[in-house]
Amino acid sequence: MIEQRARVIRSVDEGLVQVQTEAQTGCHTCGAKSGCGSSLIAQMFPARFNQLLTLPAGHLVRPPRPGDHVVIGIDETYLQKISLLLYAVPLVGLLAGAIAGQVIGGTELLSILGGLLGLSVGLLSVKWGAARMLTAGPNAVCILRVERSQVTVSMDSLTPHSS
Repeated sequence: MIEQRARVIRSVDEGLVQVQTEAQTGCHTCGAKSGCGSSLIAQMFPARFNQLLTLPAGHLVRPPRPGDHVVIGIDETYLQKISLLLYAVPLVGLLAGAIAGQVIGGTELLSILGGLLGLSVGLLSVKWGAARMLTAGPNAVCILRVERSQVTVSMDSLTPHSS
């Protein structure tokens, strides 16, 4: 399982919660906005983070409440299948259509048109395949655990200090 931290936004229905993913920094230089440039990329594409997901939480011993931090898990096999579907199918459609257009007509124009037709068929296949994969694998993304808050209180902070 690939793990990602998220924060519970609200309870949607009985056993379902809406969570918002959080950005993870790779190392201490991201916070300093120097180094490899990952923080710059995260600032340029903020839509990748803060994704809203509705996930089942009925299997947990303690259901998460709004504001709790949870760890969501994504099945690696499911992620590989979705990635293959999203990237390979349109590419294969584009290449197959271009080759078929070249073989049938022998001109560059028919090769381009065949490639566009193959790409279109590939994109429609992605839409159909993604809909099937989403209904077939509802447990591929799930809440693994609720993280306990790490708040510590010392006795010195509780007793009043007299000056």
